[in-house]
Amino acid sequence: MKQTPSVSSTTAHLLVLQPLVDSHITVERMRRYVASISSVASPSTAASFLRGPILKQLLQETKALQNGNLHFSLNYEKTGNSIILTGTKNSRKKLWYIAHLDTVSYLVQAKQQSRYPLVPFCQHMIQNGRRSAVAYRFIPSNSRYEIVARGCLEAEDYHPFFRPESGDLKLKPGDRIVFSTFYQEDRFTGNFTAHIDNAVGVAALLAAAPVLAAAKVEALLAFPDEEEGPSGLGNQMIGRGSTRILNLLPLPELVVVSDVQQTAFGGDGPKLGEGAVLSEFSSLTRGAVTPPHLYALAVGFVGALQEVGVKIQTSTNSYTSRSDDVSVMLKTPNVLLLGFPGFNRHFDLGEPTANIYDVVNLAKAIVYFAALPTQLQQIWKQFETNTG
Repeated sequence: MKQTPSVSSTTAHLLVLQPLVDSHITVERMRRYVASISSVASPSTAASFLRGPILKQLLQETKALQNGNLHFSLNYEKTGNSIILTGTKNSRKKLWYIAHLDTVSYLVQAKQQSRYPLVPFCQHMIQNGRRSAVAYRFIPSNSRYEIVARGCLEAEDYHPFFRPESGDLKLKPGDRIVFSTFYQEDRFTGNFTAHIDNAVGVAALLAAAPVLAAAKVEALLAFPDEEEGPSGLGNQMIGRGSTRILNLLPLPELVVVSDVQQTAFGGDGPKLGEGAVLSEFSSLTRGAVTPPHLYALAVGFVGALQEVGVKIQTSTNSYTSRSDDVSVMLKTPNVLLLGFPGFNRHFDLGEPTANIYDVVNLAKAIVYFAALPTQLQQIWKQFETNTG
């Protein structure tokens, strides 16, 4: 594919960044980030309590790269969302990245015999079967969430229930049921099981942030506390955490949303182990639809990234779920869906699965995609010049 002049001119800039990108974003680092973040499930609206401290701890290890250009907020402007600002703290950020911090969860109803009927605070995907699960409860005396029960989430004809291992503790309103799993990797293929949705997207942004800071890129990296939520057909049914940030700040010129993009063995969809995934639209256009000129620019840019060893699969218009792109699309059309391949994201048919090498490619791509806003501006300038 012949590159556009704007993309070709970017290649030299990418080569300047490559040594720093490759030295910081390694398989070992990404493996540790994903394992650490995915080890703690985070119910929607509680993610900053449960996963926020993990992000803060991992960032503290990278201070040598930051040079005062990275600023972390656990609960930004009391929105419940954790964010990172790179560059000057109070400057307008024209480039945003979003990867939601919360996980699927369930609310508890009154006990029936030995189990509790559940209300999904997510898109419930399990038709029948059992999955390991735990119950979280907030303890005001120490301002912490604690696991108060272990057991299984059971599904019968899509109806979910929680069966605790012990009947001694009574669950009550305010408790949250979440799936319980841990990181396991096949070191030969790089495929791993974990709570990938959306620990992988978060890990990729977290690894990219210090590199963006070192390069003095002016960006906002958001980790919303409520992307999962009530299922429905309406475009505002999910992604409410990022909406709270979008309503506070000047609009960005480009937003990159990173989340799991469904795949399966065989078929025409994205494949595990073949790189990150760039999609054109989500939820059969019920979510975001990237403008054709922006998508064409991004596809050309994907070609340039091959020169720095970054693998990205481009869209075949297979199904991609909505994410925080829903709320972004209500504010700006300039949204890119740059995620990672995975399956069983909501424990549909078994353990959620992704590939660690795809995570590395996603994190590196996030850094390099910082060059796209400038390229987008050049396209508009050229268009305006040509139209007089």
